[in-house]
Amino acid sequence: MNQLKKMGAIGGAVALVLCWPLAVGHIGQKVIEDGVANLENPIIDAEIVSYERSYLSSKVQTRYRISDPALAEQLAMDNIPAELIVDSDVSHGLLSLSADSVLSTLPELPLLLQTTTQLNGNTDFTLTLDSWNYQSSDQENVKISLSPSKATGRITVLGEFLLDSLVPSVQIDFDNGEQMNLSDVALTANGKKELGLWLGEQKLSMANMEILDDNRTPVVMVENASYRFQSDYEKEQDRINVDQTFLVDNFIYPDNPGVQKLHVNFAMNHLDREVFEGFSNLNNSGLLAEDIDVNQIIPLINQLFSRGFEVSLGHVDFDIQGEQFRSNLLLSVPEGTDNVVQNPDSVIPALTGALNASVSEDMTQVNPTIAMGLDELALMNIVTQDEKGYQLNANVEQGELVFSNGQKIPLVALFYSVMMQR
Repeated sequence: MNQLKKMGAIGGAVALVLCWPLAVGHIGQKVIEDGVANLENPIIDAEIVSYERSYLSSKVQTRYRISDPALAEQLAMDNIPAELIVDSDVSHGLLSLSADSVLSTLPELPLLLQTTTQLNGNTDFTLTLDSWNYQSSDQENVKISLSPSKATGRITVLGEFLLDSLVPSVQIDFDNGEQMNLSDVALTANGKKELGLWLGEQKLSMANMEILDDNRTPVVMVENASYRFQSDYEKEQDRINVDQTFLVDNFIYPDNPGVQKLHVNFAMNHLDREVFEGFSNLNNSGLLAEDIDVNQIIPLINQLFSRGFEVSLGHVDFDIQGEQFRSNLLLSVPEGTDNVVQNPDSVIPALTGALNASVSEDMTQVNPTIAMGLDELALMNIVTQDEKGYQLNANVEQGELVFSNGQKIPLVALFYSVMMQR
C-alpha cells in the first residue's frame, strides 16, 4: 500500500509538471488580455487581434490605434501609420512568461521588445533599437539618424514604473543644410500611478547639443542640460506637490557672451488633489484649449484658490563670463481665498511671500542697461549696493512688496509696469 501511495505521489507530481506549462500559458493569457483591456490612454486604443496558445509557447498579435483624429491626420502627413500591429512570440516558463515582440507594420524599424512577465502581472522589459535612419516625405525633407539605443525597466500591477534609457547620438539634417546633433540623450523615471496621477520622478538629460548652419558652423552649443519633473502626494492633507528643475552647464553662442550654470526651479506646492486631477484629466482629454467647456474650469479654479497653495521660483540663477545673477520668489495663496473667478480682485491682496535677488558688480559692466536700472533703484533705496554687487530683498504682504527701508510698491502696479514693457 505504501508503495502504491509513493507511486501515486510520483505520478501526481509528474502530471503536475507536465500540465504546468499549460497552466502557465492559461494564466499568462489572462494576464496579457487583462493588461491590454486595462490600458488607460485617452489617445490610443488597444486590442488583441489573435492569441494562439500551445503547450510551451504562444503567438500573440495586438493592435494599437491612434483614436485622436487630429493626431492621426498629422501622423499621416508625416507618412507615419496611425495603427500599429505588434507580433509577439511568448515562451511559457515555470513561473513567468518571456516574449519577443516586433512591429509587423514597420519592418524597417529595427525595434525589439523583450519582456518577462511574472504570473502576478509584474513585467521586466528591455527595448533595443539598432541604428536607424528616417527620411520624412514632406516638403521640409528632414532626415533623422539614431545610433543603437536601449531602454530597460519594470512595470508592476501596483502601478509602479521604473525606466532607464539612453540614446547615444541623434543627428537631424534639414533640407536647407542645417543640422542638429545630440549626444547621450537619457530618460529615466521612477514612480507609480496612484489616484489616477503619476507620482515620482522623471528626468530627461543630454550631454551635448549643437546646431550647425548650412556651412557646418556651430551657431548654438549646449553642454550638460537636464530637465527633472517630480511630484508627491501629501496623504493626510490630500494635496499634491509638483517640482520642476532645468539645468544647463553651458549655453554658448559663438562670438557672444555665453550663459553658464543656468538653474531654473519652479514648484507648485500643496495643490488640492481633486483640482490637480481635474486639470490633468482635461489636459489628457485630447481636446484643444478652445474646445474645453469653461464650466468645467471655473469650479476647479475656485476650489484651487479656496484650498490655498504656494508658487515658488526657488532658483533663477545664471552666470555670464563668471559673473552671477541669483534670485528666488515665493508666493502663497492662503486657504479661504474664495470665489476668485467671480471676484479676481481678491487674489493679489491675499498674497504673501518673499522676493530676493542679487547681481554681482561685474555683471553690470557686462550689461550697462542693467547697471542704469539698478542705480536708479539704489537711489530709491529699493536695492542695496556693496562690494559684492546689488541685492534686493522684499516681503510680499497684503498685495504689496515691502522693502527693508519700509517702502512699499503695490503688486498691481508692478505687474502693470511689466505688461506695459511687453
